[in-house]
Amino acid sequence: MEQKIISINSVSFSYSSSLDDALVLKEINLEVSPGEFVCFLGQSGCGKSTLLRLIAGLEKPTAGEILLNSTPIKGASLERGVVFQDYGLFPWFTAGENIRLALEQKFKDWPKNKYKEKALEALQQVGLSEKIYKKLPKELSGGMKQRCAIAQAFAIEPSILLMDEPFGALDAVTRARLQDMLLDLWTRQDPKKTIFFVTHDVDEAILLATRIIVLGQSPAQIIFDCPVPEISRENQFEDLEILKLRNELIRQINKDVAAHSLNDA
Repeated sequence: MEQKIISINSVSFSYSSSLDDALVLKEINLEVSPGEFVCFLGQSGCGKSTLLRLIAGLEKPTAGEILLNSTPIKGASLERGVVFQDYGLFPWFTAGENIRLALEQKFKDWPKNKYKEKALEALQQVGLSEKIYKKLPKELSGGMKQRCAIAQAFAIEPSILLMDEPFGALDAVTRARLQDMLLDLWTRQDPKKTIFFVTHDVDEAILLATRIIVLGQSPAQIIFDCPVPEISRENQFEDLEILKLRNELIRQINKDVAAHSLNDA
């Protein structure tokens, strides 16, 4: 039997650390195999980012546990790379220095010249030129900053990559380019990283994921879990199987919204 890289066992979460208060997540159970690209999909505010932060070790479950390779996650680790919507780059460091800093923290025994060499290689992998190394984040466009953040996350070679709506603030053209870049990076790696990706965009989830997890409204539970067939951007809106999946995902989300509206009435 294949060992699961992530096991989420009966996880509930409340920011007050008490189950007596309002829950954000309730009884989440999920197992993920190595190399899966999992999208957490759902309405804004349903707890997708909170679940991602729990896997990252940035928050602790109020109840239940999350296991990484059968070992409980106790806190943040460089074995899990994180990419946020706001890029997460230190503004006083150049793009290259941001990547180098992460490398120095992860690979402490490297010779000094290797850090810059690896940072430049990481920038090249996300389609950025060598001159970006010396530019401050404020000198870069949103798309360039997010490329740097993704370069940083891939450079430290984590087995798990956590991405919290990384393309949400970008224009449509830049967003499409970065989606394609991410898929290319992920596909070319052997073994593939396990990716958890938060989005509220159904089409983005279908394009990127090998598996989609739909969370209901708070207190969030998993209301739908499905594999995604391999597709391309060209056939995404023509393939009947994909269109059927798209309609089902929208139906599941709308059904949950309607159920909560009735309960709140």
